[in-house]
Amino acid sequence: MRKFTMWLAAAILMTGILTTRVSRSAADGPIQGDWSAKVLSRGETACMDLELERSTWGHHQTWGNTHKISDFYGLDASLALGKDAPIHFELRRDAGTMNFDGRFHDGEGRGKFSFTASSDYVQGMKSLGYSDLSEEQLFAFAIHDVSRQFVRDMNDIGYPNLSTDELMAFRIHGVSPEFARAMIELLPEKPSPDNLVAMRIHGVSPEFTKEINALLGKRFSVDELVAFRIHGVSPDFVREVREAVSKDVTADDLVAMRIHGASPEFIKSMSSLMGRKLPVEQLVAFRIHGVSPEFTEKIQQLVAKDVSSDELVAFRIHGVSPEFVESMKDVGYPKISPDQLVAMRIHGVDASFVKEVREHGYKDPTIDNLIELRIHGLRTRESL
Repeated sequence: MRKFTMWLAAAILMTGILTTRVSRSAADGPIQGDWSAKVLSRGETACMDLELERSTWGHHQTWGNTHKISDFYGLDASLALGKDAPIHFELRRDAGTMNFDGRFHDGEGRGKFSFTASSDYVQGMKSLGYSDLSEEQLFAFAIHDVSRQFVRDMNDIGYPNLSTDELMAFRIHGVSPEFARAMIELLPEKPSPDNLVAMRIHGVSPEFTKEINALLGKRFSVDELVAFRIHGVSPDFVREVREAVSKDVTADDLVAMRIHGASPEFIKSMSSLMGRKLPVEQLVAFRIHGVSPEFTEKIQQLVAKDVSSDELVAFRIHGVSPEFVESMKDVGYPKISPDQLVAMRIHGVDASFVKEVREHGYKDPTIDNLIELRIHGLRTRESL
């Protein structure tokens, strides 16, 4: 299983989390900084974007998230939408409390914030195996609401001793105990912490997994499910492919078809033109080499109705276009076999060469004559 450590690290850096284990001394002062906010919606579900900024240890850090206004103590929509009034409100989390002082005016606010860690939380986390948490880590745990109950719940379902980075990534990406428990039941083996984060990043939900498993009659691995989501293998796509191609399609087949653009519409058009269901390998080859329904229909009209899949691919590889076939018809060759057309393109026999041959006195050279002349060079017409 490919590890998703780099994704996890990137996600952590993007949210401004510090993972240093060096404790801050009293001389470092409290954790504080600037805040700004903007009300996004009103009513019972009023919410706002909140951004925190700090400059410390020579680094500038920014955190941003959307919160319900009801998450804050001392703040309601009427105050947030007020007219430049001073305000104090708090965000209380298990890890500690963030205090906000400043002003709001017509739904936009700014001011200063400070953070105070909870001594009960510090002791409780020690009992769970997390000793010597720095104030930076406590601050990050408060921002992302890494509660003691969350840690206990993850322990109970089989994820003890998670690192601080893993706990943070779980909260950032929405790996809840309910999600983890559901995925354990649906996967062939217990997912790792990295697996759980990867599935949340790419939208592998229990509902998606359950439906895919039922459609294809097996349990898929995390890698396969993530690949499905990355490439757009949806339950609807699976149903259409099973109907139009085969009920025995594999995970690799489905991903390959999505990567190369073998859509249900393409499958139906090509199957109709070829008069039969086409295997995955041929559909993918068609897309790789540019065998489109339009190309196929023109070739069937100009060359043969029963042109094969391999011949269509060979035409595209060697440049046997409808325009090439029409140009040869225009110089007197209305019926040319697929093999001859490919040989002509390989050896450079085209309408201009036919005219050149005729100018040298060859009145009715056959296709084979033209190919031989192209290979060996023009000779006297008596040699034909």
